[in-house]
Amino acid sequence: MEGLLDPQIVGMLIGVVISLMIFSYLLGDNILYRWALALLVGSSVGYALGMAWLFILRDWFSIILGAGTASVLERIVYVAPLILGVLLLLKGLVNIKSMRQIALLGNISIGYLLGVGSGVAISGALTGTLIPQMLATGNAVSLNQPPDRLLMGVSAMIGTIASLIVFSPRQKPQNKSLQVLWRGMTWVGRLFITLALAVVFSGAITTAMTLLIDHIWQIIAFIEELIPLIGG
Repeated sequence: MEGLLDPQIVGMLIGVVISLMIFSYLLGDNILYRWALALLVGSSVGYALGMAWLFILRDWFSIILGAGTASVLERIVYVAPLILGVLLLLKGLVNIKSMRQIALLGNISIGYLLGVGSGVAISGALTGTLIPQMLATGNAVSLNQPPDRLLMGVSAMIGTIASLIVFSPRQKPQNKSLQVLWRGMTWVGRLFITLALAVVFSGAITTAMTLLIDHIWQIIAFIEELIPLIGG
């Protein structure tokens, strides 16, 4: 029985029990599954709050209060996000009638988060996805390329243009010939989008199934290790 008290064995046993509680959802929504979810969410939130609180107390306040060789500019840099965080917490008072005016101050932090987040997302999409894709597509469509690479480049160019047409808010052209071309490009764009989503989802499902099988084998291996310990 001493082997059963090994911290590693105890940790694996807890992991197996929680895994079985999650797997119980296959039989329907039940209290074991809800307990496992509550444990997961509670432990994650508790860990995040603990680390954030430790980080703020240990690092931020020490710098703000002038510990070490922090300059005045460095203190201001750490004070600004701390103030924005406090203002964001005021949004929790919005349901209290006497505190609604104060809770509106939290909109400053939300506006800052949305502005910075949108700027980073847009610039990241342009510099990291759209512009490189346009350059790669343009470089591939060249008569100097081998036939197979030229065909891939033309396919990528047609797929990119057709996919953008699918999401284009413009009205359909009035000319009948252009309408036929528009419908054809729209159909091609939807085909490319469907293929892309299929590849993404199949990759996600394959990864999930691989992790599931690996976890099941870990449970089986743990049971095989546990049987001799119980028997001893």
